[in-house]
Amino acid sequence: MNPSNSEHQPHKPQHARPHTGRRRALKVLGILLLALVLLLGIAAAGFYFYLDNQISEGDAGELTSDVVTTAPELSGKVMHYLVCGIDYDDDRDYGDIAKAKTDVILYISLDIEAGKVNVLQIPRDSYVGEELSTGGTYKLNNVYSHGEDSDNPISNLAKAINDLYGLPVDHYLTIDMASFRYLLNLIGGIDMYIPYEITLKDKETGKEEMLVEPGYQHINGDTAELILRNRNFTLADYQRLETQQYFYLALYNAFKAYPQDFIKVIPSFIQYFNTDMSVTDLLMLANTAVKIDSESIGIVRAPGGPITRGAQSCYGVNPQNMAELLNAHFRPYSDPVPAEELGTPQLADADFTLGQNYESLRTIGSLDPDAGQADSGSSAQSAG
Repeated sequence: MNPSNSEHQPHKPQHARPHTGRRRALKVLGILLLALVLLLGIAAAGFYFYLDNQISEGDAGELTSDVVTTAPELSGKVMHYLVCGIDYDDDRDYGDIAKAKTDVILYISLDIEAGKVNVLQIPRDSYVGEELSTGGTYKLNNVYSHGEDSDNPISNLAKAINDLYGLPVDHYLTIDMASFRYLLNLIGGIDMYIPYEITLKDKETGKEEMLVEPGYQHINGDTAELILRNRNFTLADYQRLETQQYFYLALYNAFKAYPQDFIKVIPSFIQYFNTDMSVTDLLMLANTAVKIDSESIGIVRAPGGPITRGAQSCYGVNPQNMAELLNAHFRPYSDPVPAEELGTPQLADADFTLGQNYESLRTIGSLDPDAGQADSGSSAQSAG
């Protein structure tokens, strides 16, 4: 052995494999991340199945096989939804289906291919004639609970929409009107433009009390309920529908800006609505809604005016104008249906005691007063 050579041999490192510790740490980190992903997946799946179990048809029942739906060859292009706000009589006996009324009736056409949505507001007091069972009111809002199918009241209304207006119904969503107060309080309220004074008339004195002033307001749930229910206008339900348009715009803007606030309250709010859609259907619908801008969402009120039938004050729908409106905006891939083929009762001009209303479809984006488009109703009313 040459001792001088051994002095010049390089020293071996203290750690034979310097990267072993790093690889071990990365492996542990990967396992932890995988475990976290699995836990999140299990939690998400659990949340999904929880919501799926909570969502049900409830008292609304199902859309029965005799409800007319979109033609199969068009199902990938367009879908049609019936959305209703359910209210009860003045004693607010919630849960009694015999007293349930469709206080808000929206017919929604989702043009999947064009990326557009059109919404038809149908007045709750729309005159349906004497053949449908309404408890003697002749009004559309009573068809839900007074129709022949007591197990599936939503089918009563859907079939009426089929027959009266020649419109298919693919899915439905009903919401307890009282829940809007709860929802808005949960998310902290919304910013809304209010086009008219919201007043309440004292039954004894006849004096009107100002409840909500017009203009921009940050409204909570209690105020929202006042706005949605109020009919103390010159044009009663017709102006009420216009006020509700601004509410829908405010709700849409809030959802677009803060979707997480709505997602967060879903478990608490879900008990207030019934639907035949699954969680997957609702999530796909919500995802579609987020992608559609306000200029691609049209809204319009059914054309017509006040009429009287018996002792009942109703809203008469003008069949000719209704047919024109539906053919232009709610049958994007279907043949037009003439007024003569609609089941809407035929009415004479003399039946309309205060004239008629016929407005053009407008986008909810055009409702924004900041855009200079908000004409509070003057363009919505015209001679019949």
